[in-house]
Amino acid sequence: MDLQLSNLAMHQLVEELKYLENGFVNNVQTLQNNWIKIKIHTKEFGDKQLILTPNSFFVSKKSLPAKQNPGGFSAFLKKFIYNQRIINLTQHELDRIILLEFPNHTLIVELFAKGNIILCEKNHKIMRAFRKEEWKDRKLEQGEIYKFPSSKGINPLSETKENFFEKIKQNKKTIFGAIIDTLNVSPQILEYVFNKENLNKTIDATQTQEKTTTLILNKLQEIYSQKKAKAYLINNLLFTIKLSEEGEEFDSMNSALNKLLLEKIEEEKQPEDKTKKKEDKDLKNLKMRETQIQGILAKGEELQKKGEDIYKNYTKINEIINAIKKAQEKGLSEEEIKEKINSIMPTTIKEIDFKKNKVILNLSN
Repeated sequence: MDLQLSNLAMHQLVEELKYLENGFVNNVQTLQNNWIKIKIHTKEFGDKQLILTPNSFFVSKKSLPAKQNPGGFSAFLKKFIYNQRIINLTQHELDRIILLEFPNHTLIVELFAKGNIILCEKNHKIMRAFRKEEWKDRKLEQGEIYKFPSSKGINPLSETKENFFEKIKQNKKTIFGAIIDTLNVSPQILEYVFNKENLNKTIDATQTQEKTTTLILNKLQEIYSQKKAKAYLINNLLFTIKLSEEGEEFDSMNSALNKLLLEKIEEEKQPEDKTKKKEDKDLKNLKMRETQIQGILAKGEELQKKGEDIYKNYTKINEIINAIKKAQEKGLSEEEIKEKINSIMPTTIKEIDFKKNKVILNLSN
């Protein structure tokens, strides 16, 4: 599953995990799939495992095994943040960037593209990045000063109604397009507001009334300032609003990530498990076939012996059957026929059943 978090989902997740603040780092490890695990001890909630993936982060409810002596980046992080207190856990504006602030360092987690983790000094001078990257306006490499990537718009929580109205009025797109240009909000969330308030997305931004932009900004600020909300998975994207009747619902954003991402780990293990199950099934089927073959061979030997007995006693059997037919024509009963023939050939007939046309003979005599 190519799971992604909307910026609203990430904002909600930071609010849910604020309890990690003032916790102390006990360990930093690399998981088998190269995710980073930071063990944190909190005074109120005990030990927690903060998991950093390329496009999300969450506190795992399961104990996830780490690589043995992986060295590398996790060992480097541990050297500087081990036993250090987390002063702040924050989101940069409403971007997909999380900051873990320590007394002497800042850990910056970029949760977009391929993802990255950067350890900086307090002045944001880069000490090391998990992945070296370079763009025309910024560089993630040791010794460089970390620069945040350009935001896709203004944080709606810090925008004023007056400024917002003026910016929308000056935009030559539709009101919907103008808001996407101006604010750092998910298009799906904005569409939800338009639908709920029965607003027209296609009117020109230059024709927008201030009461309309005020209403929209108020609704967006209300949504983005929630402290606690459920999570909804829609088309592999997590939100804190039920945008449609479809999708899966979770009690919290962290619970959603636990279920969805830990399921992904289990799915990655399945090929090996499926192979072993198939081998076990094949072995079981093979043993079953061997048992069936042995049974068939034994049955064949038994039938062969019976056939040989019939062949050796063919004349005797034929005489007995003719005698039974003649006795039956004379009106003798089954028992009378059995007694009469057995008086001549003792214990030859075991049973006679005219209704079933069955005669059981003892050919050992």
